[in-house]
Amino acid sequence: MRRTLTLSLLLLLSVPLLLAQQKELTLADAILKAGSELAPKQLKGLQWIAGTDRYSFIQDDQLMQGGTGKVADMPLLKVVEMNVQLPAEKALKGIPAITWETATRFRFDHGDREYAFDLETRKLTERANWPAEAERMDREETTGHRAFTLGPDLYIAVPGGGRTIRVTEDGSDGLVNGRSVHREEYGISKGTFWSPGCERLAFYRMDESMVTPYQLEDIGTKPSTFEKIRYPMAGQASHHVTVGVYDLKTRRTVFLETGAPQDQYLTNLAWEPGGRHLFIVHLNRATDHLRLVQYDASTGKAVRTLLEERSERYVEPLEPMRFLKQDPKRFIWWSQRDGWTHLYLYDLEKGLVRQLTRGPWVVKRIIGFDAKGGAAFVEGTGENATETHLYRVDINAGRHQRLTKEAGTHRGELSPSGNLLLVRWSSLTVPARTEIMDTQGKLLKELLVSPNPLQERQVGTVELFTIIGEYGDALHARLIKPSNFDSRRRYPVLVYLYNGPHAQLVTNSFLGGASPWMLHAAERGYLVFTVDGHGSMNRGAHFEQVVHRRLGEVELKDQLHGVRHLKSLAYVDSTRMAVHGWSYGGFMTTALMVKAPGTFQVGVAGGPVMDWTMYEVMYTERYMDTPEENPEGYKEAALPDKAANMKGSLLIIHGGKDDVVLPEHSYAFIKACVDKMIPVDFFIYPGHGHNVRGRDRLHLMKKVLDYIDEKLAKGR
Repeated sequence: MRRTLTLSLLLLLSVPLLLAQQKELTLADAILKAGSELAPKQLKGLQWIAGTDRYSFIQDDQLMQGGTGKVADMPLLKVVEMNVQLPAEKALKGIPAITWETATRFRFDHGDREYAFDLETRKLTERANWPAEAERMDREETTGHRAFTLGPDLYIAVPGGGRTIRVTEDGSDGLVNGRSVHREEYGISKGTFWSPGCERLAFYRMDESMVTPYQLEDIGTKPSTFEKIRYPMAGQASHHVTVGVYDLKTRRTVFLETGAPQDQYLTNLAWEPGGRHLFIVHLNRATDHLRLVQYDASTGKAVRTLLEERSERYVEPLEPMRFLKQDPKRFIWWSQRDGWTHLYLYDLEKGLVRQLTRGPWVVKRIIGFDAKGGAAFVEGTGENATETHLYRVDINAGRHQRLTKEAGTHRGELSPSGNLLLVRWSSLTVPARTEIMDTQGKLLKELLVSPNPLQERQVGTVELFTIIGEYGDALHARLIKPSNFDSRRRYPVLVYLYNGPHAQLVTNSFLGGASPWMLHAAERGYLVFTVDGHGSMNRGAHFEQVVHRRLGEVELKDQLHGVRHLKSLAYVDSTRMAVHGWSYGGFMTTALMVKAPGTFQVGVAGGPVMDWTMYEVMYTERYMDTPEENPEGYKEAALPDKAANMKGSLLIIHGGKDDVVLPEHSYAFIKACVDKMIPVDFFIYPGHGHNVRGRDRLHLMKKVLDYIDEKLAKGR
């Protein structure tokens, strides 16, 4: 008994000693070093070498290669060997991001030039160049042609001689070519699409002349000037998009006859392997009906409609069809038709062949296919939506097999042979691991086990669990406690939230998906809590789409279920609670302050949507329909007319040049507060867009946390 007490005493004495040896996690470090010193170690530039089962990565100033089995990592090239072949003014600071073209040759971009390095001859060659002002570069992989934009027009840089082809000449104010459209919704991230073999280039042409302009102030000039953007608000006129196809041989452009209505969405463009046909998903503006249409690329005429999908709420096409290399008449189609995002096998002539994956889980990404084309490798959630696992999907049988065994969040990359997988993963207990496994899930080699980058910092604990939300559904939650947590004390709470579509904050990954600044906030003496309520992603259509036509209603109830859970904990001080979020999270923060007044003593809303009639067509009408179709839903979700209900302190923060959630949102709420004599605090970041990045982010988070400290101080 005496021995046990002595050991216990020694352990108790060692805890403050250990804490004294650890460094404080400052807010500056938590913000500015989050992606470097405080991030788990990774092998920089890790990738498969083309045509092999070997991999390469960058170590210091060297390019390294390795393989499976007992093959040791060895250097391939030092940056100095590249620099001796470059002019002094173009010298590389390190090995650049490279793309392997063969087993012995890679390419890279440097400034406005493309270079190739041959490991056999040890020679560096300049292969292409383009104007320094070029934007939206899109390289065709087989020939090296590059599509790019200059202003509102589209061009092609031809490799080998510096020749440039001008594809369009009609660009003007309100009419642009070669850019992403529809506000980058529905999986759209670019505006050009090369056909196989570089025979044709498809591109978006967007006429937004009918869209009401919005002026963003630029205070970088004296006097200040205004930047005009076209911003289609819910229920208002939207832009018109067409798809052009430029033929590199004939130098002619054909526009696809996509028909009416002109404000439909044209998305998920895909070329068939032969390059003769182009496929486009037509989505009506109501977003409840999609059609996959095949077009003849040479004439622009529609050939046929391959499939259609409808929904009582909305459909969200996010991925283009994926053709099978071994059978170019068959393709994989993504759909949420059974309530979960799964894969379906289709034949161009026969239609649906079979459903490939099924069950209460979500397929997130196709990694690739094995050499014979009989199996696809995908990432998906599995039974636990906080995790991501790798699966092998038998295309012929429609069966799937989970390959990753350990709990956590995994990401895979298939080798060129289709025989091996590079797997990077982490969990709440594993900062980061990188491994090679075979396509049956057998571990072949461990490349990296990262130490905990925070092990020498004084930080608390991160816990993952579930609570019961609205309708009795389980909601995933995360709680961060300070390092000196004492269950006999009562702690103030900081709730960090987003709770909007296509976002997930709580994951079984390093720190549970939290950012280092949250650990710092905990060391200030807070419990930092987050819950993903209804509407958040990877939980299936019913869970996600229950928010339809009533944004902020069910989500608010879920957040209040989170508050109810917190209040059930003996160590929570429910008289000192703060809430903070950005964008949709800013909307939710403000909604909680005015719709559940008194629940939180402090709120900090960043870039908040205050009135959905002022948000963009493509996002808002999908979830809310139009203001004319759903007046009560818009009225209930609007926050300025509810400002008088607010209790406590609210700080609103906005970027001065926010082109996503316009500054008008915050101004409207502030005006309502002034009209009702309601005190409110406001801070603007001049020159910043929808979020505050770079070194100014430290200023932002200091302002957020200092404000919460100040307003909750009276209760301490």
